[in-house]
Amino acid sequence: MEERKSFYKTAKKGKFYRQEGPIEEERNLMKTYYPETAGMIQALVEDACDRLDYEGSFLYDEYPDKWNLERVCRKIESQMEMQAQGTSENLLGEFIRTLFCQELYQRRCRRKRWK
Repeated sequence: MEERKSFYKTAKKGKFYRQEGPIEEERNLMKTYYPETAGMIQALVEDACDRLDYEGSFLYDEYPDKWNLERVCRKIESQMEMQAQGTSENLLGEFIRTLFCQELYQRRCRRKRWK
């Protein structure tokens, strides 16, 4: 899959991206701890967000439209259902582990910014 550059990575000749580099590395580390199904879902979520990452996108509205969020999530869900043949039956456990990794990531980043 080709690497797409998010809007913030191209803005101001990548100035902001250089600042985000260490945070991105930390995030990628946490994603390696995700369960397999959660990793597949994360890849679909990132792809959808990459496609919506442009100036004027509803992603950056002060109050993103709930209908648009639901529409994108339903599309991801249908993509996942097509790919999910034989995936884990313990989705609740995977969801919990994924949320835990996300929270861990948030707290580690916050602590690094404080130091």
